[in-house]
Formats: sequence, structure tokens, C-alpha cells
Amino acid sequence: MLEEVTTLEDVHNLASDEDVQKWKDAIAQYLTQVQQTISLVELVRALDMPLIEVWLGLLLGGFILEQRGEFYSKGDIWIIA
Repeated sequence: MLEEVTTLEDVHNLASDEDVQKWKDAIAQYLTQVQQTISLVELVRALDMPLIEVWLGLLLGGFILEQRGEFYSKGDIWIIA
């Protein structure tokens, strides 16, 4: 049975078996190197990581995200360096 996820703590608990800190560190290191705003798609490509790992790393890492365009388009999500 699926559990309901309603809080940030629930998300952390679901991700506890994953190496979220590694994902956050990889993102932070890359953003420090490029020092510019980058799209989610470009970041996934540059890090050569699965989209879900990058997305969770961004959300749980407190990075600044900006939506530019359609809500459901991953190409319109930008990370502010």
C-alpha cells in the first residue's frame, strides 16, 4: 500500500535510502563552477544523473528554482546560481 506524503519530512523519509547528500553536493559543486543560471534539462545533462536524483537534490537542497513558461514543462525550470 502506498503511504500518503504530506510534509517535507515525509519526503526526507522516503529518500532516506538514497544518497541525497551526494546529489546535493554534485549540484552545488557544478553550480559553483558555472556561476550562471541553468535549465533543469541542461543540469541533468551536465551532471549525467537521472532526472529524479537531480530534482530531489534541488528540492531537498534548498536551491533557488524559477518557473519560466508552462507548468508541466521540465525545460522551463531554471536553477538560479
